[in-house]
Amino acid sequence: MMVFTMTATEKRSRETQQRGATGQKFRLGDRWRGYRAHHRATLSSSVRKMLREPVQTLLTVLVIAIALALPSAMLLALNNVQKIGGDLESSSQITVFVEKPASSAAIDGLALQLEDLEGVISVTYVSADEALEEFKALSGFGTALRYLDENPLPAVFLVQPLLSGEAGVSQAERLIAGIEELESVEDVQVDMLWIQRLNAITQIGEKLVLAISIALGIGVLLIVGNTIRLAIQGRQEEIIVVKLVGGTDAYVRRPFLYTGTLLGLFGAIIASLILITCVIWVGRSVEVLASLYQSQFELVGPGLSGILALCAIGAMTGLVGAWVAVMQHLRKIEPK
Repeated sequence: MMVFTMTATEKRSRETQQRGATGQKFRLGDRWRGYRAHHRATLSSSVRKMLREPVQTLLTVLVIAIALALPSAMLLALNNVQKIGGDLESSSQITVFVEKPASSAAIDGLALQLEDLEGVISVTYVSADEALEEFKALSGFGTALRYLDENPLPAVFLVQPLLSGEAGVSQAERLIAGIEELESVEDVQVDMLWIQRLNAITQIGEKLVLAISIALGIGVLLIVGNTIRLAIQGRQEEIIVVKLVGGTDAYVRRPFLYTGTLLGLFGAIIASLILITCVIWVGRSVEVLASLYQSQFELVGPGLSGILALCAIGAMTGLVGAWVAVMQHLRKIEPK
């Protein structure tokens, strides 16, 4: 009887152990919910720890914001300069003076030849009489011009070329050379030098923005890395305890990665606010200056897409800086 009782007890104990082992198997959904819960807890914990040190957090975020705002402001200014150049290029025209006297057939043939040239957007004909009337209205010598025996002004064609950067300038130069070879053309006037200068300045600006962005990006990485290094040193004993109870490296480094990402994100948000404030502040003066030149130009801000891109860049930069710091310093902390 005793043997039977012990056997039954062992059997029940074995079944209990089997049920316990079976109960330890987690389904994929349970693991995913636990994973999300831990990420939420880690994120909220990182935010609370940053709020417990407001001065240090604010100073770090402001430095990151300035480092992100400087190249962003330069890039924004460059985009506005390119917009001005695009408006000027679209308004530039090639003036083709027709020989005097030229028959109507010759003028019609020249118009067809100009329209067939490559790189021509539109061709506008201004007769000699129309040119004279326009000159009277703009010059203020209308009364004196009445005493002229004949109209001294020739007929002209206003040719709108296709201009887009350096390639557009080269194409416009070839277009001018082709127009000068046409019959009934007396002279061709266009100023391409300012377009070349504008393109050269734009290229210099792009290289300068790229160099400053790289330098300040490295600075952001160093700032975030140093902040994470100090955080790791301050929580060294906690990290050792977590590793002693079986915490993985991913579990240990997750709070620091969230901290770096949040620092970069908050810095990018403040940088966006700085950019928007500068655009509103400078935009008023730009509007006054544009109105003096009878222009409709308005200063272009970063826009929603630019702000989202800046926030993504800031968060990614903070994440990379935190990752480098964690991988460099966390491996040195091992329980003994």
